[in-house]
Formats: sequence, C-alpha cells, structure tokens
Amino acid sequence: MPDQPCSVLLPGCDQSFALPAGWTLASESPLTLAGPEGDLSLVLVREPLQEDLAAQALAAWRSYEPAFAAPVRQQIEAHPSDGWERVVQIIYERPAAESRLAMAIVHMLAGFAYILLIDAAKAAFSRRGAQISEILLAWKPADLVEVDLAGVAAKSFGEQERAELEAFLRLALERFKVPGAAIVIVQNGETVYAEGFGVCRAGGSEPVTPETRFMIGSTTKPLTSLLMARLVDRGVFAWSTPVTEVLPGFALADAETTARLEMRHTVSASTGMPRRDFDMLFRYRDVTPEDRIAEMRQMSPTTGFGEVFQYSNYLVAAGGYAAAHAYAPGLDLQAAAVKAFDELVFAPLNMERSLLLHKPAAGDATPHGYHLSGEVVPIDPVIEEFPDSSAPAGAAWSTVLDIAKYLRFELSGGFAPNGDRLLSPENLAARRAPAIRIGDRHGYGLGLFLQQQYGLQLIGHDGNTMGFSSGMFFLPGLGKDPEAGHGIGVAVLTNARAVNDFLGALQQRLLELFFGAPRKADAMVEAACKARAEATALRLERVQTSPEATAWIASLLGDYRSDELGVARIVQEEDGFVMQCESWSSALGSRRDASGKNLLVLTSAPWKAEFRFQPAEDGSELVLDGGQQTYRFVRVSPG
Repeated sequence: MPDQPCSVLLPGCDQSFALPAGWTLASESPLTLAGPEGDLSLVLVREPLQEDLAAQALAAWRSYEPAFAAPVRQQIEAHPSDGWERVVQIIYERPAAESRLAMAIVHMLAGFAYILLIDAAKAAFSRRGAQISEILLAWKPADLVEVDLAGVAAKSFGEQERAELEAFLRLALERFKVPGAAIVIVQNGETVYAEGFGVCRAGGSEPVTPETRFMIGSTTKPLTSLLMARLVDRGVFAWSTPVTEVLPGFALADAETTARLEMRHTVSASTGMPRRDFDMLFRYRDVTPEDRIAEMRQMSPTTGFGEVFQYSNYLVAAGGYAAAHAYAPGLDLQAAAVKAFDELVFAPLNMERSLLLHKPAAGDATPHGYHLSGEVVPIDPVIEEFPDSSAPAGAAWSTVLDIAKYLRFELSGGFAPNGDRLLSPENLAARRAPAIRIGDRHGYGLGLFLQQQYGLQLIGHDGNTMGFSSGMFFLPGLGKDPEAGHGIGVAVLTNARAVNDFLGALQQRLLELFFGAPRKADAMVEAACKARAEATALRLERVQTSPEATAWIASLLGDYRSDELGVARIVQEEDGFVMQCESWSSALGSRRDASGKNLLVLTSAPWKAEFRFQPAEDGSELVLDGGQQTYRFVRVSPG
C-alpha cells in the first residue's frame, strides 16, 4: 500500500491539513515540517504580534536553530490577500558557497503573528516551491474571513470604469517606470476597451497603440496547447501518445521518464523536469530547435510524475516542436513550427499581426530593462532572441487586438471569428482541467494557469522575457450560454522587464471594477514600488563598480568554458571589466557575500547583478548557482 499522507494541525487552525506526499512532521515544538529529500524545513509559529517584526522573526528562528545569526538582507511589506491584515517578508543573507536560502514570511491577523520560516537548499526551494506555497496557502486560522464573490454578477464596462481604470494605469505605469503598455478588455463577446499608453521606446515619441506589436514570452504557451489540441481533434496524435512516437529520436537522460512521457505531459508542468533557463539565456546564437532537443538528452526529472508543479520551458518547446513535426514532417522543426502556428492558430483566429518568430521592425515596442540605479533603459533586441530556439515556449510576438481574438475564442467555447468551431468542447475542457495542483485553489492545466480568486475562476498565462512583460487572463462561464461568448477576458502587454507586480495590481483593480472586490490595488502598487526602491538602494550599496573595488577582477582575465552555457571571456576595457559570452556581453562589478568573499556580478541592463559568479580560490573556475543545476565555467586560458 502507498504511504498514507501525514496530517498536521497548523497553528491557530481548527482542521488538520494533509501534507504533500513525502513531507513529514519533524518536530512539534516548534512545528517543523521536512521536505522529502531532507534539505528543506518549514517552521510554523503563531504568537502574539510584537512591534519589532525583525526581532520577533529572529526569536522564532532561534527556537528552531539557537545559533541562527544570518543578517537581514531585506524586509519587504507585501500585499495581504485572502483576509490577512498584513504580510511582511524578511530575506536573510547566506554565504554564496552554501547555496541555501533563509526567509521568514509573517502574516498578521487579529493581534497575532503567523510566522513561516523557510530553511532550504536553493535546489530544494526550486524543486519544492509549489508545495511550499500549498502549505502556506493552507494555513488559514479559524478567524480568517475570506471574501467570496462567486455569486456576484459582473458590471458592464462603462465610462466610469474606463475613467477609474485609466487613472490607475497612468499612475501605476509611471510608478513602475514602464515606458509603454497596451491593454484590451473583452466582455460578452465584444471588445469593450482597447488603449495604448506611453511610448514604444523610452525617450522616443512614437506612442504605443492597441496595434503595437510586443514580444509576449510565456503567454505563447496557451497558443501552443491550442495548436496541439487542434491536432488531437484531427486525430494526428492523442494527448496520451508517447512523445517518442511523435518526435522520433527524442530522449531524456532518464530512460524511464522518456518512455512515460506523453504529449499532454509536455505542457502540464507535472513531470518533475526542472527549469533550465540559464542554458537558453547564455547560449542561443546559431542554436537550432534540434540542438535544444538534443540538449535534453542530458536532463532528468528531479521529482516524480504528478508529484509537484515544476515549470520547464524545454519541455513545452519539445511538445510544440513534436506537434509541429507531426503537422509538417518534411520541414525542419523551426519551419514546421512557424507553419503550424500560422495555419492552425493565427490564420483561423485572424491574428493578422502575430508571429511565432520575428525580428523587431519600425513601429514595434522596444524591450527595456533596468539599470543598477533602477532607471529603465532600452536593451539590445538581440538579447530577445534567446527563446527563438525554443519558440513554442515563449517566442511569439502579438498585439492586444490579436490576443482579444484569442480571448473571444476561449470565451465563446471554442469558436473562430467566422462562426466555425475551431476546437471541440472535449479538448477545450482538457486544456483547462487541472494537470497538477499548486494549492487548494491553484493549479496548472495544459499551458494554462488555473486560479481561484475571491471565489472567481481565472484562467490565463503571464509572460516575461528580458525586456517585455505580458499578462492574459479570462473568466469564462459568466453567462448561461457558454457559446454566446459570455465572460471577461483581459490582455496587457508592456515593454519592461519583470513588472509582474504591476500585472498583479492591474488584475486586482479589474476585479474591483467588475465585481466589487476589496480595494487593494493602490496599496499593492505602493508596497511593490517601495520594495523595488529598497532593493535598488541595497543593490547600489552592495554592488561596487569603482576601479578600486573591482581591481581584484584583473586576476580573473581570460577565457572560460562551461559544458552547458558555452564560452565566457573576461576582458578589461577602458571603462572597466567586461564578460563576453557567446550571445551577449555585460559590464562586471563586485559584491561581497555574507562570508565576506568577493562575487563577480553582471551589472549591465537587464542583468542588474542578478547573476553572481563565485570565483575559485585559485582562479581556475567560476561557479554559477542555478538552483537545481550548478554551472562551472572552467578557465581554459589566462588573459
């Protein structure tokens, strides 16, 4: 018999919670939960709220680990949800060589602090992050009151809603320093709002309009699963067909997983395959889809089938290319994918300005990143070619008007603009059925996130590249006739990197306008912008770029090579030190970790010190911690 799940009574709750499979109760005082591999612990403490949250969190740490003394890196006021009054996150510094994470998340309610401590290897946090969220979301004290809007009818989008939305957008875009954005709203089968804000390029004058083309990143994934579903409808393959039958030669490092992998698994985030985006980011020039598929022969799952949500762009790309190969077997994978998207998705939906692959042209939005100082700056469009060899996972370009046509397809129950059924009800439902849970109210279908918020069902997918952020969601079934197009759909495209906080606040404001949800959007913007400003100040304080602070980098000049990420060369130029990789280059800076050791960091936009290389004591290699994968750049020749 399979092991019975372990159930625990979380502090302040009146009902037991069944832990995810493999998790155990390590201690009752303080309540400590251990992850399946033993490299992750969660500590849950409930006690009367104190004024000094940092001190209260430190005391909680010392009840678990008496010698805990990690310094605080940042304390962030997050936006509360689901009935909580306040939420604060405290992130601690750990030496880079430990590859560990320490964090406290403090929820506050009715005079009590509910403190979750996360003590984890970075690999474990990456591997089990969805289950950590599941446990956190299950921590619902008996006196927590949640808002339920399931029975509330949506308001029609009128002039008052338009005025409130535009006032919010103008302020939020300015606060988040987003150069330009476009938004569309579909309600009951009609486009009720479409507008552009700002400019295509910071410092320029060309305005963003609803027809401006943006890169949409992972918002491509629902289109990929639609393409696959159409081929399932045609009988080209089934969702249960093994990938190896559709794409001969496909293989992972693990033979058992290769044999079990079905077409549906490639877009379900349920196989245990880890995220390996660094491989795509560092080396992509002259890399083909066939090369990416071949790279997967060295990759294996890190969790079991159906065990936990893990997001793999490689696997979505493999599924999309396999489907395209089945549709156009005489073409190479990239040409087949372009043909399949054009003929099975874009043309039937009249998405006339949408492309799977695209070189930016006049009138398109320009990608932007953030400088170390927090200022938004245009980035080299070549950087945005990194997804091209994994295009079905996130390379498409589109406009909000085109995405509105896709939203009408979803809300109509699967019909094309000409009235023909584009997708069967069975496969429309298959894409929206939970394939893996992320919590009691969240999950992932086939290329679609599934979310319950305020009792409302939201389906969609955000997307991020190095210089664009996008959001798309819809609320189906708000009318009696699902084929009448009832429901609400929203798409927003921006030309700034990683503005997910803006997208979340916008979604909240729309739920406020349509359903009367609690007014939190303004506070969400305020909290997110405050956290960004604090992070920028800390970055400027800790990342050094002066000649004196970076002089030590001279000892690292030379050529390096990583088996996975390719070559890197460190050179000294007139303005300082630079790392030249196969596909891009960046200025270098210096940062000390919690142990006092020097780290090498990338300082050019869009990287802003996010990649931190640990030099070996003898200078023989640079180590880059990718969570579940450690990358080593071995020195092959000195400078």
